[in-house]
Amino acid sequence: MIAFALGVLFAVPLTLAIVALRGFRLRGAETEGLADQVRGIAARMESVETEVSRTALRADVAETVLIEKGVADEEDIEETLRYFEQNTPSRYDRQRDGSLH
Repeated sequence: MIAFALGVLFAVPLTLAIVALRGFRLRGAETEGLADQVRGIAARMESVETEVSRTALRADVAETVLIEKGVADEEDIEETLRYFEQNTPSRYDRQRDGSLH
């Protein structure tokens, strides 16, 4: 009977340790997967930021050329910008793109 009691006393902590170790390993794998996703999102964000910078630079160049060539003045450009800002629908689609949160 004493041998059985000692066996249980050793088996319970050993079983708990094994279960805890398995849980830590699973959480580690999940953490690594999430870290990979974050790195992927960061790379995509960096790419988008670079593309936005290029697009803004191109718009500035186009505006400067139009003004310097006398094709348009600043008022024409501002009016055109207001027109497109008011009449262009948002490209964000909640069903397609999901929520930010």
